Amino acid sequence: MRKVVLVTGASSGIGLALCKRLLVEDDELHLCLACRNMSKAEAVHATLLASHPTAEVTTVQVDVSNLQSVFRASSELKQRFQRLDFVYLNAGVMPNPQLNIRALFSGLFSS
Repeated sequence: MRKVVLVTGASSGIGLALCKRLLVEDDELHLCLACRNMSKAEAVHATLLASHPTAEVTTVQVDVSNLQSVFRASSELKQRFQRLDFVYLNAGVMPNPQLNIRALFSGLFSS
């Protein structure tokens, strides 16, 4: 039985590099690309299958900064898969309006 692996932010950057590495290590897994931009996700999907033809690769649309999108995607994943063996939560940047960059750098570079 194939391991089911979910990677958020899989269409670029660290998420994409992780997906490539996972398939190099084990191309007998089922890799689910969780991405916000489905056109980029489909391009990555095709590229990964071209280099790892025995792998199973699917996509799910999710914007981790939108709670409704996360609920919809989790419901879809629950219907698709019996289980998730590994989940890599790579995507998402949540700005903190309370963060004072000047104070942060001042604190980092002062004695």
